[in-house]
Amino acid sequence: MRAAQGVCKLEKEEEVLHPARSLTLRRWFFASLILAAVIIVLVRFLLIPDSKDAADWQGTLAAILDNLLAATATSLAIGVAYVVLLPKLEVEQVEIIQPRLISGALEAAARDCTRWSIRARTASYFARVVAPLLRDNALRAGGSIEIKVQLLDPGNDKALEAYARYRSNRPGASAVWSAARVRTEICSTILAMAVYRNEAPRLEIEVGLSSDFWVLSLDLCDEIAFITGQNKGQPCLCVRRTSQLFSGWREDFEAGFLMCRIIRPSAPGLRLQDLHRPTAATLGVIRSLFESVGILGMQDSNLKEIAAYMRREHNYA
Repeated sequence: MRAAQGVCKLEKEEEVLHPARSLTLRRWFFASLILAAVIIVLVRFLLIPDSKDAADWQGTLAAILDNLLAATATSLAIGVAYVVLLPKLEVEQVEIIQPRLISGALEAAARDCTRWSIRARTASYFARVVAPLLRDNALRAGGSIEIKVQLLDPGNDKALEAYARYRSNRPGASAVWSAARVRTEICSTILAMAVYRNEAPRLEIEVGLSSDFWVLSLDLCDEIAFITGQNKGQPCLCVRRTSQLFSGWREDFEAGFLMCRIIRPSAPGLRLQDLHRPTAATLGVIRSLFESVGILGMQDSNLKEIAAYMRREHNYA
């Protein structure tokens, strides 16, 4: 990771110094030339006007200023030709995205893609922020979008407890996690997938439930792989499709997904607005959803908590 950060830092420095990429550098370059031309013109024609009686040194200085003006004009012409005619350099194939830019990068990618694969423990951010954008994208474009979501298996107590211990022991943890909380988050994501599938039938959604535990999250869309850490404030590794590493991350996801228990969440007729004040009939549909995927014994209080959790804004607590 340190090596990747070092390479990224070097590439960023080169980008800042490259006139084809740096808008700031181009602005300073042209502004300096224009300012120099203005000063030369003022000095040449106001302070040293043409005169047959001018002293030799004045004539010499006038000739020098004329040459400087010609050189400045030539530099401006060359600079304009360089920026306009030369193609822009390729975007970095691998780069580090700073924490404040991660959400924007994910949301931008979600607005224009045909498939999205994610491997996350509970996928809470995906369910609340990215998935609605994919739903809107499918409704707007009228095409199908393939979504694969790999989660911890909510029926595997060992995996849930391991993840709860990990989150509770992380530096800066603002709350003590429990297996019950992890299960609630996972179930709310499963519920969200069923609801969004109803609202946008062209979403082709598969959910893989895994007994394994992992730390880094992986988001894969058509063009980019995002590898993110567990907590807010950590940077994201961005691997573009043009990189040789991209196919490796996709193959890694597909191999892990094959080892999961695959479900296709379905809750006929259930819509997002039904979860605000769930009726007995709504709770019955939600209960049937979880029973169909092997999650049994859900009480009404559990179902209401899951529905309420799905409506919450995402946070990193």
